[in-house]
Amino acid sequence: MPEPNRPLKVFLCHAHADRHPVRGLPEGTRLTKNGVDAWFDKAKLLPGQDWRLEIRKAVHN
Repeated sequence: MPEPNRPLKVFLCHAHADRHPVRGLPEGTRLTKNGVDAWFDKAKLLPGQDWRLEIRKAVHN
C-alpha cells in the first residue's frame, strides 16, 4: 500500500499493437483523477533522453 503522501505509480507496459488504447490512459482518466502517477513512454520521455535508461529507472521506481 502506498504511503499516504506518496501517489501510487503505475508503469504502463504494452505491446506495440496496443499503443493507441494505452495512449489515452495517462492523462484525463480515472487513473490521474484518482491521484495515480501513470508513466507512459510517449508522455514522459523528453527528446534526447536515453529511453532505455529512463524506462529502466521508471520500472525500478
